[in-house]
Amino acid sequence: MAPVANETEAALVVDLALVLAVDCSSSVDSGDYRLQMDGIAAALRNPELETAIASGRHKRIALMMLHWSRRDAQYIALPWRILSGGGSIEAAARDISRVERNWKPGGTGLAAAIRVAAANLLGAPFAADRRVIDVSGDGEDNEDGNPGLERNTAVANGIVINGLPVMSGSGRIVSYYRSRVIGGPGSFLVPAFETKDFAEAMAEKLLREVRQPVS
Repeated sequence: MAPVANETEAALVVDLALVLAVDCSSSVDSGDYRLQMDGIAAALRNPELETAIASGRHKRIALMMLHWSRRDAQYIALPWRILSGGGSIEAAARDISRVERNWKPGGTGLAAAIRVAAANLLGAPFAADRRVIDVSGDGEDNEDGNPGLERNTAVANGIVINGLPVMSGSGRIVSYYRSRVIGGPGSFLVPAFETKDFAEAMAEKLLREVRQPVS
């Protein structure tokens, strides 16, 4: 893994360590995938986000992107990045807008995605005041996983899970995410009615996650 900053890892502390866990399973076509990546890049480029980061105690956050599909397919699409100003934010946005889709055809391994995202947070090479998984997707786990159990384990380890369910995939996806995915103090949902609404929902969600104070 590339260095995350010019400081020693032992001295590095961030306000927020955030994993963007993005559904790339078979229900997401190539056009929807591109809308997701462009939406995340646009959310990062929102000037309000840089202001929010600068308002934190440490004035920096850490960001990772995880692509997930079936239960044996999770890929780190963007390794940990420290975002502390315009240059670092723009670099992350640019790389996300160009990242290729990493996935395997098959089912929706949502539980496994939560487990792997949590492991990356717990194993991060820096300290964080808050640790959050941002799960986006358009379907329920259909590979015999237990998202609720993985959610509870993550929360017990001090991780908050927020959700961005895309409602075009399932009319009941919002209630599913509310009952089986999100959890922890201050956890929340920002639904997108269709994938074309993803960018707006992600911008709102990312700002809320960065601005949320330490409890």
